[in-house]
Amino acid sequence: MGGRNEVLRRQSQRTKFNNTDMDFAFNLALGVSQIVGMNPGEVLAAVATVKDGDPRSWRESFYREARFLSRRADSCVQSGKLEQAGQRAFGAAYARRFALGFASPNTKAWNIIIHEMEQEFMRGAALSHVPIRPIEVPFESSSLPGYYLEIDGAPRPTLLVVGGGDTFREDLFYYGGYPGWRHGYNVLMVDLPGQGKTPDRGFTFRHDSSTSIAACLDWLEANASAPDARIALFGLSGGGYFTAQAASTDSRVAAWIASTPITDIGKVFSSEMGGVQKAPGWLTNMAAAIIGRTNSALQVSLEKYAWQFGTKDFAEVLARAPREAPIVDASSITCPSLFMFGAGEAKELARQTQALAAAMKARHQDVTVRKFEHAEGDAHCQVTNLKLAHQVIFDWLDRRFCTVSTASPESAPQREPTH
Repeated sequence: MGGRNEVLRRQSQRTKFNNTDMDFAFNLALGVSQIVGMNPGEVLAAVATVKDGDPRSWRESFYREARFLSRRADSCVQSGKLEQAGQRAFGAAYARRFALGFASPNTKAWNIIIHEMEQEFMRGAALSHVPIRPIEVPFESSSLPGYYLEIDGAPRPTLLVVGGGDTFREDLFYYGGYPGWRHGYNVLMVDLPGQGKTPDRGFTFRHDSSTSIAACLDWLEANASAPDARIALFGLSGGGYFTAQAASTDSRVAAWIASTPITDIGKVFSSEMGGVQKAPGWLTNMAAAIIGRTNSALQVSLEKYAWQFGTKDFAEVLARAPREAPIVDASSITCPSLFMFGAGEAKELARQTQALAAAMKARHQDVTVRKFEHAEGDAHCQVTNLKLAHQVIFDWLDRRFCTVSTASPESAPQREPTH
């Protein structure tokens, strides 16, 4: 939080809101609108009634837009405009997803909105002819929810997308699923413990993410129509740490992409939240309460993180996470790797990216670093220039896997006028 009253530095400048977490959420919504779901005009209509820093007004505004888009989808289906209906349904799904960004999992509305989001997401996929299906990956005594996008029965490379601390499986679709489909890749998108709705299944964030990723790879081996050894792992935000664990231990990972790679999550905590982390738990909670009175958006985020970690409060998260999270053995990572980071990211994320790349280059390993400058969109996870990020990723993957993207742009639904 580093004195900025935000969870993590994620961009270099403010776009609309003074509240930095809300401003990043706005930039994310606009960025996603360039890929799938809401159009920019619909995002702007939603935020027009948002009070700066007020999570309730954010939730209500995006949920109101979501219901509007659901009605539009219904109308388009009734009139036979199925392509428009698919776009509106995807928009309704992501408007609900953005409403969840500042919602508490301790409310009745939480699970209702998630259920509606999932329904609209699958309706959008069906109407848009996206070959995706919901799946459950067996894990321990339960399972992890995900989606599997399989283009056909032919052998194809697969992209396994792993999110971070603020993602649902639906987010992984715009990060990797949709562009993967456009480029001829099968894509597996799964919520790991702590992500999405998994805390309600008894799964919270844990130190051994390689085991849950291994379960995903096991599922892929057992269920892919034509198993293919060309498997790339793509980790976003905290997923850069989760996937680093898998890349260092699982030989099935043929290529690794991270935005950004994290080998020492404890250093990220100490660098970004150092002063708060060193304070006694009661003082941290008191500080959080004081911040919550002036920054209710941040307070909602801290409550959600405690739920995801399975702790009673955020002070316990700060105490446990750095202590329990192991440092990844970077010398064990040998697969070709692509690292992406933005100039507006937290300094420790950039430092770990560059340090890991330097160590790998010293061992003469195949590693590429792509820095996104301010002029091209320097936000966390490249949310302000997802199209460019996708081009970088699949250009790199095609070269490593010696493939040519086979899905033409015409095979994917195109945006059309909203009249």
